[in-house]
Amino acid sequence: MFVPRSVPSRNKQINLIQGSPSQRGFKRGYQSFVTDSRMPVDALADLTNATLDQDNLPRPRESLVLFGGQPLGACLGFGTFVKIVSGVPEKWDISMQVIGGVGKVCIRKDGGTWVAIVDADNSYSTTAVTNFCQSGKRVYISNGYNAMSYYDIDAGTIEKYTALATPSAPTGTVNGMTGTDYTYYYRVSANSQVGESTASAALTKQTNTVRGSSTWSTATKNIDLAWSAVAGATSYNIYVGSTAGQEEYLTTVSAPTVIFKDDGQFNTNVFKIAPNGNSTAGPKLTHMISKDGTLYGVGDTDNPENLWYDGGDTAVGNFSPFAGGGYVAINYGGDTTPQAVKAFRTGKGDPAITVLSRGIAGTGKMHHVVFTASSFDGYAFTIPNVQEANGQAGTVSAMAVAEINNSLYYPTGQDFSSTGSAANINNILTTKSIATDILPDVQKLTLSAMKNSCALVFENKIFWSLPVSSQTNNQIWVKDMSRGGIWIMPWIISAKFMWLSENNTTGKISFCIYDGTNILEFSRSVYTQDNGVAFNTRVSHEGLVWGDSGMTMGAIQNQRFKLLQPSGTINVQSFGLDEDGATNTLATEAFTQMPSFTDRGEFLYSDWDSAYSGDSGAINFTSTQVKVINLEIDETLNQLGWEIKTDKVGCDYYLSSVLTSGVEINRSFFGD
Repeated sequence: MFVPRSVPSRNKQINLIQGSPSQRGFKRGYQSFVTDSRMPVDALADLTNATLDQDNLPRPRESLVLFGGQPLGACLGFGTFVKIVSGVPEKWDISMQVIGGVGKVCIRKDGGTWVAIVDADNSYSTTAVTNFCQSGKRVYISNGYNAMSYYDIDAGTIEKYTALATPSAPTGTVNGMTGTDYTYYYRVSANSQVGESTASAALTKQTNTVRGSSTWSTATKNIDLAWSAVAGATSYNIYVGSTAGQEEYLTTVSAPTVIFKDDGQFNTNVFKIAPNGNSTAGPKLTHMISKDGTLYGVGDTDNPENLWYDGGDTAVGNFSPFAGGGYVAINYGGDTTPQAVKAFRTGKGDPAITVLSRGIAGTGKMHHVVFTASSFDGYAFTIPNVQEANGQAGTVSAMAVAEINNSLYYPTGQDFSSTGSAANINNILTTKSIATDILPDVQKLTLSAMKNSCALVFENKIFWSLPVSSQTNNQIWVKDMSRGGIWIMPWIISAKFMWLSENNTTGKISFCIYDGTNILEFSRSVYTQDNGVAFNTRVSHEGLVWGDSGMTMGAIQNQRFKLLQPSGTINVQSFGLDEDGATNTLATEAFTQMPSFTDRGEFLYSDWDSAYSGDSGAINFTSTQVKVINLEIDETLNQLGWEIKTDKVGCDYYLSSVLTSGVEINRSFFGD
């Protein structure tokens, strides 16, 4: 007779492995949007002052050490430029520093002592953030406050734009055409090397003959014009028209000449009207770039909607339409304001000057500006064509826009966006959010302070310095493009500015920051210290569970942490959610490891000759240090987390793997 017997239930073994080679380490990086039991095993809940190294293994970030000569005063901006010396390019740093109560341009090479450039009027702002842009052997200096200026690289001097005075109305005499049948208006403007003044008031003259090459003549029928000289003018433009206020460009007379005979033999340029604004002081811009020898700038404090451009190689720094420069309004009178300009491309891949504008509540727009050359009646001119790109994709900071892998990455204020091409989508730039995994962190950004956020691209990573619940930049967030664009953050660092400095002798590239007082560079010459002060690090995962439901209870025996090349004092802790719903610390260990030398370990290439030279002497090389920390837990848990922390100088390690062992308790659930 068959007698049914119950089969004893077997508890499922728990062997959760994190960080193994087959998992490619913690390949999802930092995530804050998904928390607790929803956290993937290959993601991390915290990477404070830590990074991912090798195949995505957590490790404390690089330290900050003093870099070269320190500032002579508070710094308002940093940049770099190249100086050609005997045919060899030299790399230099340039900065705006407040010295003796005034802003001064300072330069240095190879991290040496800063040298302030002599500036006669000492007029730079002591508060405005400064942008530097090299073009035409000059470094243009713009801060949205002072008139435009530049550092002349070869001369080593500061040259500042000075506005020319508006010429007085010209005087004139009609010769051989007395009458009142036709009325003409003449205006004169003055040119400098960088722009054109406002046109004068009009001279009104009447004739009995219509103006033209067949009706006027040099000998008998003409109008003699004269005007007063303008200090600093290099030439004068003459305009004439039959309608007041619509005078068209006629010709240019070089200084010091201040007379002209209009004999009707020159046609006017109908596309160039007498200017009512003065460009001889240059626009006051906050951000400029150089593309193929042409300067482009936004942030005009007088006309915020304008994109300015100069005349290019033949008229560097000259923004006058007469020299091929000018401006074009971007979304004039609209709900966005230009913040940044980049040399980018359209969706078709055609090069285009791209303007990113800021809107309300972190929204914005992107516009492409494509310049086309044309001619009419013998006159050549350039027409800027403005086209709005698809999507709402503006930015809040010119300094925070990064270009990498043929795409733009930037904060919009309440999000981070990427603009690039997508597969199967032709002729359109796609804009997408890149901050889904860190949305709770993004919501902590101080929108009103985001204008001073900045970005830097180095070693295929984007570094953003941002104001997090602060009015100043107080954290660095890293987006690692070499690891699929994962986030590594936060680094608790105050970086007002970031830039790369190159040594001309050694070729070493230094990743530099300015923290408000000192210039520092990232380095592993020391561990877990910024300028000699220890910084805290924390790597954690906070949501291991034993079943897909996340409700199963488990009898957890231990957690093992394998550390590679540990140094200093490292604190390891496990914490979990027990059957009573309490979150408790379960086990801790403070491990201290000092560097040591042994007779076995990693073979160094430098020992190769001695190993095979026949010398029977000892070969000295350093061991590959490995430490496994075993935390005994022995608790019934629904959820388990762990953390590794350091808070002293001299700490370093790679977290190779974490092994969690135990048994799943059959038919036991949280809350029973």
